[in-house]
Amino acid sequence: MKKKIFSSIIVIVTACIFLSFFFFTKGLHSLIQELRTLDTSWILLSVICMLLFWFFEMLTLYVITKKLYNIKNLLVRSIKFQMTGLFFGAISPFSAGSNPAQLYAMTENEIPAGIAGSILMIKFMIHQFINILILILAFLFKFNYFNSRVDYFPYLCILGLSIHVIIMVFSVMFSLNSKLTKSVLTLIFKVLKKTRLVKNTESTYKKIEIELENFHQNAFLIAKHIKMCIYASLFTFLQYLAFFSIPYCIYRSFGFNTADLWTLISAQIFLTNFMAIIPLPGAAGGAEGGFYLIYNMFFDASTILTAIFVWRVLTYYSTIAIGSIFTLVLPNAKKRP
Repeated sequence: MKKKIFSSIIVIVTACIFLSFFFFTKGLHSLIQELRTLDTSWILLSVICMLLFWFFEMLTLYVITKKLYNIKNLLVRSIKFQMTGLFFGAISPFSAGSNPAQLYAMTENEIPAGIAGSILMIKFMIHQFINILILILAFLFKFNYFNSRVDYFPYLCILGLSIHVIIMVFSVMFSLNSKLTKSVLTLIFKVLKKTRLVKNTESTYKKIEIELENFHQNAFLIAKHIKMCIYASLFTFLQYLAFFSIPYCIYRSFGFNTADLWTLISAQIFLTNFMAIIPLPGAAGGAEGGFYLIYNMFFDASTILTAIFVWRVLTYYSTIAIGSIFTLVLPNAKKRP
């Protein structure tokens, strides 16, 4: 209950700061008037893109889980796992709360911790691989275009890409190197023992150590189940494609049509890359600033702030709102009859 209250406070405070900025900058009446002038068909399409983003995320988790540990009502449970992960990812720095929250939700639904960890690690590595691949494609085709128009663009790109590569390398090492994993785990439990945050640390460590053995055995399944990985990679690619298309739909809703779809998608790819270096929940501040930095060449001065508002509500706050329903409101699946 305390965790739920704390999460709710984070959501409320973040939303209040966000709304206050736009209300005091644009004015409530002016913002509402501009929102009324938007093309509803394009806004509806952007909402559909966000729904597809969640849908393909769920399918990625579903196909991996079904292959490694199929359980009853897995499709329905996968929706809860996925939305829980997205919710805690949205309210935690660097989205660090996503995988632990999903791991907890999966173990609560009778999936062993070692297998659940393997599922999430495979999913995470596929996400990182596809993300890096898409970013490289954007570099190849649109780097010169944005480099000539955005200040400090190469430095931001290199920094963001470096973080993604480092995370990918570390996750692979963590999956394959059992000694490294145990060393990290030992360090964590030493801290927990000194701070007395966990009781019976030795017995807890032994239980998790057993699950770690299963985890490292299952980590090699990514090479054994190529078909599963292809499906998961395809769903992940479609997931990102839907998400990266949202700014284009918002752009068209304002009546603009000069820029093409691939240019706007590339802009969102680079923006997402920049946001990875912001150590705040949802990359707060950096996301809005990055959108302004990149997209002000497509929107005029009178519409850019409203575009940021619509984009942020659709891509971030909608995830918090819907994710909170699955995380804070709906009961655990295993408690249902």
